[in-house]
Amino acid sequence: MYYLSKILLKKKENNFKVIIIAGPTASGKSSLAIDLAKKYNGIIINADSQQIYKELPILSSQPNKMDYKIISHKLFSFLNFYQGFSVEQWFNLVKRELIKAKKKKSLPIIVGGTGMYLNTLINGIKKFPKIPTSLKKKGREKMKKIGPKKFYEELKKKNKLCVYKINPNDKIRLLRSWEIFNVSKKSIFEIDKERNIEKLKSYDFFKILIFPSKEKIYSNCSIRWKNMIKSGAIKETQLLMKKEVKLKKKNLIKTIGFQQIKNFLIKKNNDIEKSSELAIQATRNYAKRQFTWFRHQFKANVTLKKNYDKKTKKYILKEINDKLLTN
Repeated sequence: MYYLSKILLKKKENNFKVIIIAGPTASGKSSLAIDLAKKYNGIIINADSQQIYKELPILSSQPNKMDYKIISHKLFSFLNFYQGFSVEQWFNLVKRELIKAKKKKSLPIIVGGTGMYLNTLINGIKKFPKIPTSLKKKGREKMKKIGPKKFYEELKKKNKLCVYKINPNDKIRLLRSWEIFNVSKKSIFEIDKERNIEKLKSYDFFKILIFPSKEKIYSNCSIRWKNMIKSGAIKETQLLMKKEVKLKKKNLIKTIGFQQIKNFLIKKNNDIEKSSELAIQATRNYAKRQFTWFRHQFKANVTLKKNYDKKTKKYILKEINDKLLTN
């Protein structure tokens, strides 16, 4: 194992080293994170917006029980599917985990493909006023009572900028704008222009991008979906559907694969093969969007042009090790 004097204390302006592993879905990010954590006394921190949910271990491709035993994993499988969770909440939890890792002298390895999380981590987060729970409740009740269109018009009278670029039927954005105005007497647009950004300044981010060909990722998407079905994705979906009915919390799960299996189970589609085709295509479409985002928005220290697997493991680990020791 490489010790902290070689990696963690290889500082840039006295900053603490943090590894970020990013890339499209099914590129081998989790496997690389585990191997690096073993090698460098690391902990793994989740940066995937679906892997935070307890009820989605299979559909969101969470680490398995053995992975959890071998390496400390943080911010995985800790929320129920019906609980709201913002980028700011994730950012604050990551800050806490980084402080803990620094005290323990462990190497933090942040892994995931959610662009919004990664962008916030690297570039900082815009700070907005905190909204009291009582005010949120008041806003929801008002929306329910008068409807979104009247809600929109009333908000517009208070401050035209409060509804700037907001569709009159967009309840979520209207409520958020209403909350911000009632706390600050300013519109989201005005607060956004103030550029009040919190950044993680005491960390040196070493960014690894796994970026194989689209053809390879598309092939991996098919293989992974078949493995999900074998591992119990249908049963997982059945349990979630029961919880949706019991809790009256429908249409909250956006994880790819859930709706396709659900349609099969409620007989909208009698063919599991057809549902599988639709799920695989949806996953590929998501991967395509990720490719675009990473190509334009993510500046990596190391870009790996091959999928991380047993064949490429030795070469990739050596390349990362060499770069880590010189950055």
